[in-house]
Amino acid sequence: MPLLCISLLALLFLPPSLSCDSSKANVLRENFRAVGKTLLDNAKKDINASLSDFSCLSLKKKLPACTANPNEANSVNTLLILACKIQNLDLPQTNLLAKTIQGSIDCPCPTKSPDRQHITNQGKKKRTRRMSGRKMNRKRCRAMAILQNMTQCYEILNSLSMDT
Repeated sequence: MPLLCISLLALLFLPPSLSCDSSKANVLRENFRAVGKTLLDNAKKDINASLSDFSCLSLKKKLPACTANPNEANSVNTLLILACKIQNLDLPQTNLLAKTIQGSIDCPCPTKSPDRQHITNQGKKKRTRRMSGRKMNRKRCRAMAILQNMTQCYEILNSLSMDT
C-alpha cells in the first residue's frame, strides 16, 4: 500500500514538460497555415536542389507515418516524432521547421542523459570533419522522406478538421 501511494504522489508531481499534451491539433493546423507550409515547402525545395545529381534509395528504417484515423492525437504525436528525427539530422534547411512544429505542439524532443550527451558530442566533433558528400546526401535523403511524411500528416490533419 505505501508503494502505491508513493507511486501516485510521484505521478502527481511530475513536471508538465514530461507529459506532453497531444490535443494541440487546432494550434498546429493554424501555425501550419500561417508559417509551417512555407517552411516545409522551402525545406523540400532546398533539399531537392541539393540532391539534383543524387538518387535516393529506399530507407532501411521505416519512418512513422500518419494514418487516416479519426483521432487527431495520432497525427500530432507522429508530427512531433518526425520533427525530432529531422532536428537530429541537424540540417540547416530543416532546423527552423522542427522548432516551429515543437513550439506549436508545446512539447520538446526527449533529450539524452548528460553523460551520454557528452560522449556523443565528442564523437560528433570528429565525424563532422570527415563527413563525406555521400553521407551528407544520405542525410538529405532521409530528410526528404521525413518531409514527405510530414506533408502527409498535415494533409490528414487538415482533412480531419474539415470533417468535424
